[in-house]
Amino acid sequence: MRTILIGLSAIFFSISGNVSAQKYWSLEECIKYSQEKNIQIKRKELLTQSSSNNLFQSKMNLLPSLGAGADHNYSSGRSLNQEEYKWENANLQQGTLGVQSEVVLFNGLQNYNDIQKAKFDLMQSLAELEKAKNDVSINIATAYLQVLFSEELLEVAKSQLDVSKLQVERNKKLVEVGNVARGNLLDIQAQAAREQVNVTNAENNLKIAYLTLTQMLELDSVGDFRVQRPENLTLEEVLPMQTVSEIYNQAVMAMPEIKSSEYFLKSTEKDLAIAKGRLSPRLSLSGTYYSRYNEFAKDPLNPTGDYAYSSQIKDNQYKQISLSLSIPIFNRYATRTQISNSKIYVHDAQYNLLDTKKALYKLIQQAHADAIGAYTNYNSRKEAVISSEEAFKYTQQKYDVGMSNAVDYNISKNNLIKAKSDLVQSKFEYFFKIKVLDFYRGVPLKL
Repeated sequence: MRTILIGLSAIFFSISGNVSAQKYWSLEECIKYSQEKNIQIKRKELLTQSSSNNLFQSKMNLLPSLGAGADHNYSSGRSLNQEEYKWENANLQQGTLGVQSEVVLFNGLQNYNDIQKAKFDLMQSLAELEKAKNDVSINIATAYLQVLFSEELLEVAKSQLDVSKLQVERNKKLVEVGNVARGNLLDIQAQAAREQVNVTNAENNLKIAYLTLTQMLELDSVGDFRVQRPENLTLEEVLPMQTVSEIYNQAVMAMPEIKSSEYFLKSTEKDLAIAKGRLSPRLSLSGTYYSRYNEFAKDPLNPTGDYAYSSQIKDNQYKQISLSLSIPIFNRYATRTQISNSKIYVHDAQYNLLDTKKALYKLIQQAHADAIGAYTNYNSRKEAVISSEEAFKYTQQKYDVGMSNAVDYNISKNNLIKAKSDLVQSKFEYFFKIKVLDFYRGVPLKL
């Protein structure tokens, strides 16, 4: 007996542990997780890393170049003896080695402008990355609220089914004692059957909503995944909406798509500066170190002795420092054409920035109008629910005393179900519109 109790206790605590281990995901957790797993965001991160590498390289281009080389040759037959500067038939081994370096002192500030362009390209990549995260956040929030909406619709459907089940049991008893016609019972049972179908449909819609959200989160399956219902999802606490202009002025400062277009414009302006820099003279400083060795070489201080390669390299050193100036005069209008095209790209980037701002303003304008419409619709739905509840209560009272038939009762109840469903939908629609407007203002999405 003791063993059985211990086993049952173990099973109980195991079940309790599994239940308590079930995780409920908040909206913030879903957004954070999706941003870590989303493929498009990962690709944007790779592009950002590439832009960072380009910036690093543009800075390194200011440093001098350095190259070294060496060769060792073995020749047979008629070859040039460089020690005596004569052609002869012989087997010969000889070699050279050298180091060369060059640094650009001035080239029309092309290197400086290239660094600035790379900075703006990196900033644009970071803004594009943030834009991708924002898009994912909006999509996750939409799917998350759809789950909450489906859960509330399921609760409405279940509550109405419970009421119908109570009516079915009540009518069964009345039919047994002969106070109600059997037709009324059949009508109520049919209504309960329809509401059972509504519950099934609501459950399926909830499963689909969860499936959509888990797919966005890149989860393998729905499993025990559940969302965390906010404690106070009320709309009465929502502050009055700002005007479109007020929201837009904040959005211009916060939205990454605006920053991306601004950085793109600055990048094209630096491209133009680089193109103009190609008209300037190029001043560079270079240095060369060179030496050679030859197996037939003779030591001037000891002509009959061995002349080691290391000694030859030391004696044959050649060093040179050069300052060169290159002035572009005519290159078949290639630079002029490049400057002209760069000016076109700058104008196009200006139009792109203006178009991005206009598109953002239209989105905010539409979202603002949608929020106002959703608020009006929500208030109307609340009134409709109050009226439908009063109508249903009155019809139910009449039905209970036999003054109303089952058809009127079902019609009144269906009207109440629809009114409550419409209220739930309007509530979530208005709540989401408000969150979208807050998001444009730079407020993170959270419930």
